[in-house]
Amino acid sequence: MMDELTGKLTDLYQQHYRQLLRIAFLLVDDRPSAEDIVQDAYLRVFDSRARLRDPDKALAFLRQAVLNRARSTLRRRLVAKKYQPRLADRGVQPDDTGRGLDRAVLGQALARLPRRQREAVVLRYYADFSEARTAETMGCSPGAVKSYCSRGVARLSELLGERV
Repeated sequence: MMDELTGKLTDLYQQHYRQLLRIAFLLVDDRPSAEDIVQDAYLRVFDSRARLRDPDKALAFLRQAVLNRARSTLRRRLVAKKYQPRLADRGVQPDDTGRGLDRAVLGQALARLPRRQREAVVLRYYADFSEARTAETMGCSPGAVKSYCSRGVARLSELLGERV
């Protein structure tokens, strides 16, 4: 039988999985990696549940863990890109949901933003976080979030034309 905290964490995962997956996907632009990020983040929070002083903050810890895992994934990709020879395109199949082109274009544009701008834009506008929640998740001030978002949206407008 599950203890109360384990039950709360399980419910939390089930309620917020899609939102966390969307955040991770928009940051790393790769669904399998995004799924791994969310699951790894949840496992980290779950494994450290005994140290969780305030169970009401579990969602904040989970969001932070997703952001940190996405950052790590992007860092590993940069290192691999820098030091490994270029691999031939693997013939990626287009997404046939009808939104594949838009998603690909958006993913490419987001990838061209500096890391902090990309994180702020994804959390504020795609995950629909408040400025305060975004600032808490990113570990910065609400003013910094406003600045990152303003610059990120301006750059996306340049990259995407009037599609933003």
